[in-house]
Amino acid sequence: MEFRTSSRKDSHIILSVKEDVSSRTSSWFEYVKFVHQSVLSSSLSSVDISSDFLGYRVNAPLVISGMTGGTELAKTINEALAKLAQKFRVPIGVGSQRAALEDPAVSHTFSVVREVAPDVPVIANIGQSQVARGVKREDVLRLVEMIRADAVAVHLNPLQEALQPEGEPDFSGFLSKLKEFVEESPVPVIIKQTGEGLSRESARALRGIRIRGLDVGGAGGTSFAVIEGLRARLGGLDVLERVAKTFADWGIPTAASILEVREVFPDALLIATGGVRSGVDVAKAIRLGADFAGIARPLLRELYEGGISRAEKFLEQVIKELKIAVFLTGSTNLSELREAPVVISGELLVWMKQRKLRLGGLDHGGL
Repeated sequence: MEFRTSSRKDSHIILSVKEDVSSRTSSWFEYVKFVHQSVLSSSLSSVDISSDFLGYRVNAPLVISGMTGGTELAKTINEALAKLAQKFRVPIGVGSQRAALEDPAVSHTFSVVREVAPDVPVIANIGQSQVARGVKREDVLRLVEMIRADAVAVHLNPLQEALQPEGEPDFSGFLSKLKEFVEESPVPVIIKQTGEGLSRESARALRGIRIRGLDVGGAGGTSFAVIEGLRARLGGLDVLERVAKTFADWGIPTAASILEVREVFPDALLIATGGVRSGVDVAKAIRLGADFAGIARPLLRELYEGGISRAEKFLEQVIKELKIAVFLTGSTNLSELREAPVVISGELLVWMKQRKLRLGGLDHGGL
């Protein structure tokens, strides 16, 4: 059976909105509890959630995470997402631009993002497999120029590559090639996981390479193991379907991955993607050490089920929830939120103990 990039892209989109493709583990945000404050000395209207993104001031610590591109369906989605990014003044990413490097005729499915969102940071995207094989300087420039990007993400998806019939799970020499890629890139480079999370060990391996940011892409959100299992079923690949099912709960939950990466990169831009479903989740991610939270599939589903107006309402809801969460912790901005009292419990606490991870402002008497 032949699997083309375009058909794969569209099948990922369709399965994401039609099926339950969530990881069979949670993001572990449920194990993070803010200590509610009743005696306050500020107003909700004074809460400021504006944030800095690689030198750009944006209205909220949210990123519309890169999802797709390369097909006409993907173009329609990217155009709608870009409208949201422009309206709410938040950063937006695109999906892997590999298809456009291979076939320039589909570049417009990516460039539409910058055309519709001229005033917000836009993040280009290329895969670990492509970087490991070596990306020519002219291709690095094409990635950036295609969407007039402010940053470029290198996405890490080893599990997905291992499960795809057409996958390329060969990352030999990746770190040396990544270093070359970073040196050739005219914009900051972000390392982006896609659903398995980043560990402390993986983060350490990236030290010494001049990356500017990391997206933990933790378990708890969309699972490409689940997606690839569904694709295998549709393709009649029974063994691959069963293998994918085995890995449906694989990965580091987002809450734990934030702590893992922040320990190694105390000053880098840190984005928490994976199972972010509300403004309270955004607040928890920031309290654990993230600077931004990325949202992907929830927006895609809102677009599918109710169009752009429903997606707008969802983002309005998330931002409102975030402001209220900040307010109820006794904070007036995100810097104060990062010091708000918090209680950690359950599996996340066990993880912190065994991995000897620490969080500022938390009583570590039992750790």
